[in-house]
Amino acid sequence: RHSQPQKKRKAVKRTSTTTGATKTKKKKSNDNAKNSDVVDSEEPWYTVYTKGDEEYNQYMRTEWGFEKRGDEAMFEKLSLEGAQAGLSWLTILRKRDAYRTTFFNFDIDRVAAMTPEDVQDILNTTGETTRSTVVRHRGKIEAVINNAKCIQEMRSEEKNITSKDGRHNHGVFDRFLWSFVDDKPILNSAWDGRNLSDCPSTSPESNAMSKALKAKGFKFVGPTTCYSMMQAFGMVIDHPVDSPEYKAAVGRLRKRPGGYQTRD
Repeated sequence: RHSQPQKKRKAVKRTSTTTGATKTKKKKSNDNAKNSDVVDSEEPWYTVYTKGDEEYNQYMRTEWGFEKRGDEAMFEKLSLEGAQAGLSWLTILRKRDAYRTTFFNFDIDRVAAMTPEDVQDILNTTGETTRSTVVRHRGKIEAVINNAKCIQEMRSEEKNITSKDGRHNHGVFDRFLWSFVDDKPILNSAWDGRNLSDCPSTSPESNAMSKALKAKGFKFVGPTTCYSMMQAFGMVIDHPVDSPEYKAAVGRLRKRPGGYQTRD
């Protein structure tokens, strides 16, 4: 895109006055970075990543950071984030429909029943466009099937999928993942958007989630993958403080049953 001269956002002093929010502490990062990392404040902050791609912009505008619930939704996002390893998110986003077709809209039981022959068929599939096929990486394809089986095992171990307070009944896998933030999204307010390198890529919660998932046999679930998933489905909110997207997220969170957390 043709960018305007880059400007730094004005630093914002902020106190937490949000009703119902639980506050935790986080070490603040420094602002020393190259000029190429400075966000152009005249456009949505995420255009630095999307480079003007409308499909990517739409995803950031309407999906990224919005709360998602349900085992299938969590399974899909985990699978797509795992597929992204070593690639760009835009590559995976453009293939999302192909993933949904290939993996039965991420129906956990149907994916778990897939065979080595199915894996080979996927690897052998060629499409008219790059959008029409998944990433043909055996390890990543097998990981999707493996992870579906892990979720089945979790379901077999825990029949009662209602939360302790009865607020939701989203599924065992959903409840397991959301337990790492005590079922309350974390609103980060440490990043002011000046330097992209200061945007978090892991957290204590994503480290713990990764470790727990690996212990259960899941694959392609490193701390960075887990954190990206947490950002994507609104478990953690990482919009720059005082941006329109941050303010909109605060508005959603204030209406959320069960509350949320803030972290400086």
